[in-house]
Amino acid sequence: MASESISVMIITIASVILAAMVAVALFSQFSIADSIMRITAKSVESKLQSSLSIVLVSLNTSSEGQYFVIFVKNTGSRSISSREIERMDVYLRDSSTTIYMPYGSGYNHWNYMESQPDGVWSVGETLMINTYNATALTPPIYVRIVLPNGVGAEYVYTG
Repeated sequence: MASESISVMIITIASVILAAMVAVALFSQFSIADSIMRITAKSVESKLQSSLSIVLVSLNTSSEGQYFVIFVKNTGSRSISSREIERMDVYLRDSSTTIYMPYGSGYNHWNYMESQPDGVWSVGETLMINTYNATALTPPIYVRIVLPNGVGAEYVYTG
């Protein structure tokens, strides 16, 4: 009789420990799933709030050569930080060549100037981007600008 009680007690304790382990495992998985859902929702929200419009592209000439000036308007519903601006991708493409241009200096680069120099590309503000490419391109030239979150705009420069 006593041995039956001890056996039942051991089985009960083992069952409680097993149930607790299963509960901890499930809660940690729910936490991971919740984190993934939050990150995904934030990414989708960022994309929905972001929108660009290339207003004008012109080819300018200076003593150092030719460069494109691209006027881009923030038509989204959120401001874009200077850190995001500097991580944008700029592409120039004609019928035979595609050029990826990073922000910075050197060959095939771009820089920018805000119409309101406050470090933030506000909603409705137009950004002036100067692109310096070492490769000659022939019109029509496709200009594509892409934010770090994947939202972009395209313009065809015909000369």
